[in-house]
Amino acid sequence: MSESRAAAGSGAAQLRLALPGKGTLEGATLTFLAECGLKVQRSNPRQYLARISSLPELEVVFQRAADIPALVHDGDAILGITGYDLLAEFRGHAEEPDEDEKSDDDLVVLERDLGYGSCRLVVAVPETWIDVNTCADLWHLAGYYQEHKRRGLRIATKYPTLTRHFLRRHGISHCRIVTPHGALEAAPLTGAADLIVDLTETGTTLRENHLKLLDDGVVLRSQACLIGNVRFLNQDPQAQRVARVLLELINARLQARNRVLLTAYVPGSGEEVRSLLSMHLKRLVPGFEYHIGSSESTDDPQAQRCRVSGVLQMGTAVADLVEIITALRSVGAEHIDVTPLAYRFGQEPASLRLLSERTAQRP
Repeated sequence: MSESRAAAGSGAAQLRLALPGKGTLEGATLTFLAECGLKVQRSNPRQYLARISSLPELEVVFQRAADIPALVHDGDAILGITGYDLLAEFRGHAEEPDEDEKSDDDLVVLERDLGYGSCRLVVAVPETWIDVNTCADLWHLAGYYQEHKRRGLRIATKYPTLTRHFLRRHGISHCRIVTPHGALEAAPLTGAADLIVDLTETGTTLRENHLKLLDDGVVLRSQACLIGNVRFLNQDPQAQRVARVLLELINARLQARNRVLLTAYVPGSGEEVRSLLSMHLKRLVPGFEYHIGSSESTDDPQAQRCRVSGVLQMGTAVADLVEIITALRSVGAEHIDVTPLAYRFGQEPASLRLLSERTAQRP
C-alpha cells in the first residue's frame, strides 16, 4: 500500500490531480483547464508539481498519461486526466456501466469526453491484402495461416488487453500478440508482425506506410477524460467539493464551447417585435432559439424597443449568423453584439449525479 493511500485511509490524503506530463496531451490539457478558469501555475516546465491558484487546496502532479489510471486507482492521486484508451487498457474493458448499474470499481470516469485528444484504436493490415477488408475476412485469413503456414497471425500492438477482447468478439483465435520496439507502423514492413492494432487520428501515417483500416476494425474511440477514485472521494468531503467544482466548470465550459451569445435591440413593443421576428428570423434560421425581453419604458411610444438575445452554435453555422444579422437589420435592429460564451450552466450535469450516486454506494 502506498504512503498516500495509507494516509487517505486515515482521512488525511493529499488532494492531488494527476495530469499528463509529456506529449500532445500535456499542452492540450493545460490549455483546456485554462479555458475552464483552472490555469495551472508552473514556473518551470520540468517541475513535476504545480498548483491551480483558483483551487489552492489541490496539488497538481505531472506523470506519464499511461501511468495516471494506476495512480488514481491506488489513491496516489484522487483525480486525473488521461486518454480514455489508456484507461480502458488499464481496466481491461472499454464499456462504462449504465447510470443505474451498481459498480464495485473504485476507478470512475467522471467526464468521458473532454473534447480534445480524439483518436481511434484500429486494426490496420497491409494494402497488399486486397481481399481482406473486414474482420470476417481476417477470420478466414487467420484460419488459412494456421492451416498452411502452421502459425497464427502476428499482431503488433501496445494495447494487448483491448485487442484480445476485440479479436475474441469477432471469433479470431489463430493469432499471437507481439509488442515490438519502435513505431508499430513499421512492424509489417520489417516482418516483425503481419498486421497492427494502433492509435490513429487521421489515418495519414498508416496510409503512408502502406497500411489500410478494416471497414469494421475500430476497437475503441478515445478522447481525454477526467477520472476519480470514488472510494477516496467518499472519505474526504473537501475532495468531493473540489471534484464538484471541477465538474461544474468543465461541464459549463464544454456546453459553452463554439457557442456565442447574440444580443440586439429592436424598435417596437414586445408583440410587434415578436411578430416581426417570427416572420423574418424563424423562416431563415429555424433552429435559432431566442428570447425577447419586455419593452423598455419610455414616454415616447415611437421610441420603444426590446432586447433580443439568443445562443448560437458556431462552427459550420457561421452562415446562419450572417442570416440572423441580416434579418435583425431588416426589422431595424441596432447595436447587434456577438460575444463568445465562457461558460453555459444548465441543469445539474450527469457527471455530478454520477459522482453523488457512486459515493453514496460506498460505506
